[in-house]
Amino acid sequence: MRWRILKQIKRKNFRERQREIIQSLFFNRGLRGKKQQQEFLKPKDPDKFSPKEVGISPVQLIKALKRIKSAIKNKEKVIVYGDYDTDGVCATAIMWETLNELGVEAMPFVPKREEGYGLKVERIDQMAKEGIKLIITVDQGIVQNRQVDHARKLGIDVIITDHHLPGEIKPKALAIIHTTQFAGAGVAWFLANWLVKHFRSGKLPGLDLVTLGTVADVVPLVGPNRSLVKFGIDKLRKTKRVGLLSLFDFAGIDKNNIRTYEIGFIIGPRINAAGRMDDPMDSLRLICTKDEKRAIDLAQKIDQKNRERQVLTEKSTLHARELWLKQDGKSALIFVDHDSYPEGIVGLIASRLMEEFYRPAIIVARGKEWSRASARSIEEFNIIEAIRACADIIGPHGGHPRAAGFSVETAKLSLIRERLIDSAEKSLDKEKLIPTLKIEVEINLDDVNFELYKKIEEFEPFGMGNPRPIFASRGAEIAEARLVGNGNQHLKLRFTSRPSSLTIGAIGFGMGNLYSQLSPEKPADIVYELSLDQWNDQKKLQLKLKDLRVEKESD
Repeated sequence: MRWRILKQIKRKNFRERQREIIQSLFFNRGLRGKKQQQEFLKPKDPDKFSPKEVGISPVQLIKALKRIKSAIKNKEKVIVYGDYDTDGVCATAIMWETLNELGVEAMPFVPKREEGYGLKVERIDQMAKEGIKLIITVDQGIVQNRQVDHARKLGIDVIITDHHLPGEIKPKALAIIHTTQFAGAGVAWFLANWLVKHFRSGKLPGLDLVTLGTVADVVPLVGPNRSLVKFGIDKLRKTKRVGLLSLFDFAGIDKNNIRTYEIGFIIGPRINAAGRMDDPMDSLRLICTKDEKRAIDLAQKIDQKNRERQVLTEKSTLHARELWLKQDGKSALIFVDHDSYPEGIVGLIASRLMEEFYRPAIIVARGKEWSRASARSIEEFNIIEAIRACADIIGPHGGHPRAAGFSVETAKLSLIRERLIDSAEKSLDKEKLIPTLKIEVEINLDDVNFELYKKIEEFEPFGMGNPRPIFASRGAEIAEARLVGNGNQHLKLRFTSRPSSLTIGAIGFGMGNLYSQLSPEKPADIVYELSLDQWNDQKKLQLKLKDLRVEKESD
């Protein structure tokens, strides 16, 4: 792994070093002036965003408002057509609850994963027969030109709310509420919030669900998204939704300590699990129910589905790993297909392999006639561009530069594999396939203290675009080292800082293999995050190691 150090602190004065460390963090996030920095630390209340500030057309909002007022007046049946991931389910709940609050006769619909992403002609036909006159999409629809045209022919208007990248030609929908500055839940919330304000009645939609969807969808937590999550985490900690509270209990989460980590790695995956393993409508029911007993039953069911998902993911990832190493193992892009992979977990498998081998990964759930693929990519390769370049041989597709999906005829799997691998081989040389650890600042270990930690915490919420800062320190003296954890997988250390001679604890998860290299006589160069170790009301700073290098002895 390569180290890329963005800044070295060389000032001798301790206070000056502390100030320069924080200024470096601002600089790395593109925040140069004091005004930008203050707006980052104290972001704007999301309720005060104007449409233009977030890249949404006021004209399209007015069109949507008029059409929804017409639906209320004429007592029309409306469908909120969602998506099966956490962002999509949260967006569906926001839009459906708000419309019902305003008096719209609305029903939610979230397709199962095997049905595929986005609007489906067959579903539109069925909805037309049921008398549906308006479909409002959430977290999808921006590339569904053919489906929107089909709906119009059947007399169904479509309002699209989406955040995905649009194609060259946008659908001919009645209104398109679109911006890439939000996640799907953020776009749905903005429209819902705007509707309530212009109806001058009803309850403003909460930010608890927006926060879940935004963090789970791994969108950059800068600008408007930062505002949503900064304000929304507080709302999530105070949520009265009995379904979420039950889910927190089953997951063993103290709601008062919820941060982006708990959302991204504990809560979000559980909401996602229903759609991956069974029916995403269960997650929607959990979020929206007001019945405590039903909330407990649904939370228990979803928690169990998540456990099943974890076991299946481990098994399938190992299989895909071995299959790729046997069949290829060298290409700049991992491409594996098999008929044993459930559609709901191929994205998770792709993510695991991408991280292990540091290259784009595409995993395909192979079917008899059609197969469905999920892709995850590294920073150096835009996967959705590569997929769109193959539009002539694949079916429905969409996504982002780092994550995407598509359907393809099984007979064309070899062809799409060849073209995507060729695209990656042309773009990614060996240098780009070496993972780089981006280190924000190289500092003295003596600079680590509670004052610095508190300053760093002001940069929360952390996430994509605003990662938790990573530091490096050279020549750290090892005062103590031992192996801990199941199978002695992890390192527990204490380092001595100079010139103060104070010691600070550190944990290196998965670094047990380095134990034999450690010695008090061998200073180490370390890369780490600052964390808080709490035990029995005692708080201590701890280094969470990302990498460690010991100076090798010369022959």
